[in-house]
This record gives sequence, C-alpha cells and structure tokens, in this order.
Amino acid sequence: MILSALVFALLLGTFIFLVLPRGRLWQRTASASLFAVLVVVVYAGAAELLGRPKPLRLEWRNAEHAQVLGSSMRENEAIYLWLQFDDGSEPRAYRLPWSMQAAQQLQTATQEGEANGTGVQMTMTGEVGLDQREPKFYATPQPALPDKNYTHIGPLSSNR
Repeated sequence: MILSALVFALLLGTFIFLVLPRGRLWQRTASASLFAVLVVVVYAGAAELLGRPKPLRLEWRNAEHAQVLGSSMRENEAIYLWLQFDDGSEPRAYRLPWSMQAAQQLQTATQEGEANGTGVQMTMTGEVGLDQREPKFYATPQPALPDKNYTHIGPLSSNR
C-alpha cells in the first residue's frame, strides 16, 4: 500500500512538471488518461486490501506482544489471527505462513486458556525486523489474587 502510493506520487509529479506544460495535445491527453487509470488502480487496490489479513511480517508497529482474540487455521496454507496489541489500538487481522509448530502451539494455548478461563497471548521472538521470526503462543496466566488485608486487632502476646 505504501509502495503504491509512493509510485503514484512520483508518477503524478512527473506528469505535472514534465509532460503537461510543454506537451502536445496527444501527450497531455495520454498523461491525463494515465493519471485517471492510476487513480482508479490505487483507490481500488486500497479498498481491496481493507478486509484482507495482513502478513504479520509486514507489521511496522511494535508487535512484540498481543492478545489472540480469534484464530483460524488452514493446513498447509496459513494461520489467520485476530490480534489486539498492548497499545489499546483496534484489533487487526493477520496472516501467518503455515507452520505445524506454530499451529500446535496455538491449539495447545487455546485449550489451556479455555480450561483456565483466560485467553491466549502471542509473543514474537527473535530480533526485530527479521522475517524469520517464529511466533510463540501461550495461555494467558491467571491474574494474581489481591493481597489479603491482614489487620491486627490487638497487641500480640507471647506465651513463655
């Protein structure tokens, strides 16, 4: 999406500064027609991408920890995730390449989370920016119980 917008802006600048002011009628007509086609392609491409899961390797935000709100697996194709990141932004759909190890981790974490009454968390391991990172799924730990309020009623006495 970002690449297509950049290419669009560069081509638009080229048409405006080079072709349109000095061009002949057929050059200006061709430039305007190509510009109209580019507008439609960029708009349609962006609208098409809105509902599709994004590959997790393309995530540019801090995607180190996330809560898994939902998942779907297609064997030998992909693992689809609905993730909520720690920053509180709206949930987003992602696509992981198929991995038997990741699928088993996700399934085990989901079963443990359901048994404990908690959810599933995901951590990306490895160095930031590497496409070879393997996701790690785990059941959300149960929250710690609040500290008990021990109140002292009277003086302590010791029996000797």
